[in-house]
Amino acid sequence: MATSLDEELRERAARLTVAFDGEAWILGRPELGIFVTVPEPGAVFVTALQETGSLDEAAARAGEVAGEPVDGADFVDGLTAAGLLDPPAEAGEERGRIKWIEGVSPRTAARLFGRAAWSFYAAAALFAVALLLFQPELRPSWEDAWFLPSPGLSALSWLVFGIVFGALHEVWHWLAGRAIGVPAIFRVSYRGIYVVYETDLTQIVTVPRNRRHGVYLAGMAIDTVVLATALGLRLLEPPGPLDDFLAAVVLSQIFGIIWQWAALPLRSDSYALLANALRCHNLYRTTWLTAKAKLLRLTQDEAAELSEMSARDRQVARWFAVPYVAGIAVMVWIFFTGVLPLALSLGSWGLAQLGGGSIGSPGFWEALAVAVYITVQLGLPPLLALRERRLRRAGDLL
Repeated sequence: MATSLDEELRERAARLTVAFDGEAWILGRPELGIFVTVPEPGAVFVTALQETGSLDEAAARAGEVAGEPVDGADFVDGLTAAGLLDPPAEAGEERGRIKWIEGVSPRTAARLFGRAAWSFYAAAALFAVALLLFQPELRPSWEDAWFLPSPGLSALSWLVFGIVFGALHEVWHWLAGRAIGVPAIFRVSYRGIYVVYETDLTQIVTVPRNRRHGVYLAGMAIDTVVLATALGLRLLEPPGPLDDFLAAVVLSQIFGIIWQWAALPLRSDSYALLANALRCHNLYRTTWLTAKAKLLRLTQDEAAELSEMSARDRQVARWFAVPYVAGIAVMVWIFFTGVLPLALSLGSWGLAQLGGGSIGSPGFWEALAVAVYITVQLGLPPLLALRERRLRRAGDLL
């Protein structure tokens, strides 16, 4: 009986991955999207269990590293509670795979993120910055947002911009992940009051930290290429309508890049890059709890959660809370001074069109489309939040 139990435990342990990120060991079930950090004895325990299948042997090896006895049965209970020893789930395995991206080999994807490729991205960034600095006429203004004769058509065109450039941004994250062998999950989500595309790269924690930077920067890299291309084409002095379109593209890309660096509290790409560079594991949650502790008061459960965070995360969160809170203030300011007035002005224009035009006229349908767009833009984020909360409770979303 003991032999069969050990063999069963060995089979369950074989599903775990063990990785070291420079400060902590990570145990994971990639197909289930479950990852936990453990001290070195925990990693030794799992690797010994995978090699020998013996609970006693695994506990003995872990004890040698820990310098004290290790309760093997208690550690197995912890792995079970975390879901690391759960049976494989077909839905979970499929959820982590994207069929079309699997058709791109890591070697092919790596060509987009090698030394030559990053030199090209850097050159594009320098070219764009130089043009913006030394060619003032190419600098965008908010008036460039209305590049079509009708405000309604311009607003709807920005929806198309968001879809096209947002998808391109996320595809580059996908490919960067593929280049280092990390599969991605794509979904539509939200950041604060904004609807966004999201690439879930949870499994990236299984690769060394110094290999993750390119994945986090990939989206902004392709954004920079689009920006440099649009600026370069404007240098050729194209016809008026085309130049207006390119100016709108420049505005959208500059706004997107700045947003990535300003939206630290919304877990933007820059947040992921900084958290990785600072060697933190859960900086977002630790910073939130640290800021709340300073400004308000933590509940008993939150205080206990904060005390269990890694020392590194708590150390960084002490100063990271400043840009975190500042970021929240900036994003709120942008909403009330930019997004909301723009939505209200479009709404007023739409009501005027609906009230003054005949039903079925081009102006009527244009205004109706803008009204739907504003409703979706402001109403979809809270609906997505409720949906994701329900899915997390059901265990269908990480």
